Amino acid sequence: MNKSLLATLATLVALLFTVPARAQGRIVRVRLNDGAATLNGNLPKDYTDRTFIKGLAMYRNKIEDLAGCLILLEDKDKASIIGQYVRAGEPPFKNQALSDVLYSSKISAAFKMNGSYMVASVAATHSSIVELIVTDINGVLVPETAIPYLDICRAAKNVAPELKKRIYYIRSAKLTSVHSRAFQEMSAETGLTGTVFSAGGKVYGSSDQFKTDYVVSVDLVSLTNLLLTKNCDNVISSNELAARQQADQARQQADRAEQERRQKEAELKSAKAEAEELKKKVAEIQETLKKQAHTTDEYKTQVEAMRRDLVAAQARVNQVNIEFKQVENNTKVVLANSEQQQQTQQAAQATAPAPLVQKSDVGVITEVKNLSEEEVKKMGFKEVKP
Repeated sequence: MNKSLLATLATLVALLFTVPARAQGRIVRVRLNDGAATLNGNLPKDYTDRTFIKGLAMYRNKIEDLAGCLILLEDKDKASIIGQYVRAGEPPFKNQALSDVLYSSKISAAFKMNGSYMVASVAATHSSIVELIVTDINGVLVPETAIPYLDICRAAKNVAPELKKRIYYIRSAKLTSVHSRAFQEMSAETGLTGTVFSAGGKVYGSSDQFKTDYVVSVDLVSLTNLLLTKNCDNVISSNELAARQQADQARQQADRAEQERRQKEAELKSAKAEAEELKKKVAEIQETLKKQAHTTDEYKTQVEAMRRDLVAAQARVNQVNIEFKQVENNTKVVLANSEQQQQTQQAAQATAPAPLVQKSDVGVITEVKNLSEEEVKKMGFKEVKP
């Protein structure tokens, strides 16, 4: 039995024999083993590698609004949110089933992260030890397919290279709960109450309930590296090529529709002219019959045949007229689509491609703010996302 455990036993014996009357009748849980070896366990690397943002309490219940944002690291521990860039119709993937206990240990004043925001500013003192439980309870991730590389390329094309190096894309965000309970060093005068354990030859006790705090952490990818993975020049060129191809197809469709319209228009004019000619001939024969005041079987046959031809010609005029109206309406739609495609292409061509050049070095950001649209535009961003 080592000296530390002997000292602990001696302290406990003294406490048990000097429990004041007011403490009698209470349930006391005593651990006789020395807990010094379990003190100040290291936080997992997966947790310490994250970037912790202190001023984001507003995102506690909606961290999906944080994922996909561009964030500017202004100073060592200050940041500004520029805007969220997520492809429309593809919201960040949200995992609400997280309940992973990342860390469970007791910490003393010698704990490396004692008082850090990484553990919700929980701190042990020289006369106290804190039981600490860290658990991820919610997380969101922007899938690769939901990152709008083209929008980001175009928005950041005028941003100065040095400024661009301090801008990061929030690929994922997590909400973590930090449960803590303080244990105070006990002496023979204070007596045993609550939960008691020993560490380093001393006895600590607590009657407190666990206190719960929350911290928000993110995984950052530098804007420069993010855009290098896709090559902005190629992304913009591919998009412009697709726009030109669509515009060409629209123009070809418009040309075909116009040719069909003209063909139907000529056909309609011909049918109308034929019908008018038949009308004139019928009128002439009828006038001749009236003057002669008699009719013959031959004339009757000719007149009836011409009338049938006239009815057929008029029906043809009506049918061709209907077809002409349909073709004319279709041509208007195709021409409108072609004009819209050309305008889209012109707008895309007006945006000249610019070459753009992962993990943040900052561990904890203590202050964060949202930039106004005017501030973002002054930085060189062409488009500002709400």
